Amino acid sequence: MEQISKAQIKNYTTYKLAGTVNKIYFPLNVLELKSLINNLKKKKIKYKILGNGSNLIIRSSYDGVLIKLKNFDKLIIDGNIVRVESGYLLSKLALKCASSGLSGLEFAASIPATVGGAIYQNAGAYGKKMEDVVLEVLALDECGNLIKFKQNDLNFGYRDSIFKHKNLVILEAVLKLSEKDSENILDEIKKNMETRKEKQPLDFPSAGSVFKNPFGESAGRLIEKVGLKGYHVGDAMVSLKHANFILNVGKASGDDVIKLIKIIQNKVKEETGISLELEQEILE
Repeated sequence: MEQISKAQIKNYTTYKLAGTVNKIYFPLNVLELKSLINNLKKKKIKYKILGNGSNLIIRSSYDGVLIKLKNFDKLIIDGNIVRVESGYLLSKLALKCASSGLSGLEFAASIPATVGGAIYQNAGAYGKKMEDVVLEVLALDECGNLIKFKQNDLNFGYRDSIFKHKNLVILEAVLKLSEKDSENILDEIKKNMETRKEKQPLDFPSAGSVFKNPFGESAGRLIEKVGLKGYHVGDAMVSLKHANFILNVGKASGDDVIKLIKIIQNKVKEETGISLELEQEILE
C-alpha cells in the first residue's frame, strides 16, 4: 500500500494549509482499507478518511493519520443510473455525465469535492444538492461490515448526512439522473461557472463557504455587517469579495483559520445575537 510520511497538508486541502501530518495512506481496495483501519485501531492511532480536502481544516498539530481513497475511482454508467466509487472527483463526474446526456449534476461541476465527500456533506449549489440524485450508498462500518443505505436511510439535511454522525466510510454510490441533450446540460454548467466566478473569490486558496447560512439570513452579510471583511489572522483573511469565505493569502496554517473563525463567531454573536454554525470541518 502506498503511503507518505510527514506529508505536506497543503498538497491535500484546497486551503493549501501549512504544516504536516504524520502519514497518509492510499489503500488500493476494500480489503486493504479494512486491514489498515483494523491495524490503526489496534495501535490506537487516530485516522480520518480524506476526500479532496475541500471542506477540511487540519491543525498543524494533528497527531493522527489520513486515509485518502484516490484509488476508489471506478465508474459505471448504465442508462440513467450511475454507479461511482467515493474517490471519484465530483466535478469530473458532472462533466462525464453531461457528455453522456445525463442531467442532475449541473450544480456539481464547480464543487471541488470527491463523490464521497460531497455525500458526507450533502454538498450543494444553485438550489440543488446531493440528496436530489443519490439512490443508495455502500459504506463500511467500524466493525468492517459492508452496509447498503437507501436514500431514506441517509438522513440528509442542510450540509448534513448520517455519515457526519456515525463512524462509516463511504465506498460507493448509486445516482439516478435524467436524460437530456448534452449541449443544454453543458450550457447550464457554463452559466453556473460564470456565476461562481462573478460572486466567489477564486484568486486565493479557500474551502468555500465557512459558515452555514442562518435561517432567513446570509452568513456573508452578517460578517460584512460587523466590519470583518478583509480582517486577517496571519495569512488567513476574510475575503473582500464574499465575507463567508476565508482565503489563504500566503502560508496560513489550520490554526490561523481556526483563530479567525472564532473571532468571526464571537463578533457576530456579540453584535447581532446570531450564532454562526461552522459548515467546514476542523480536524483536531
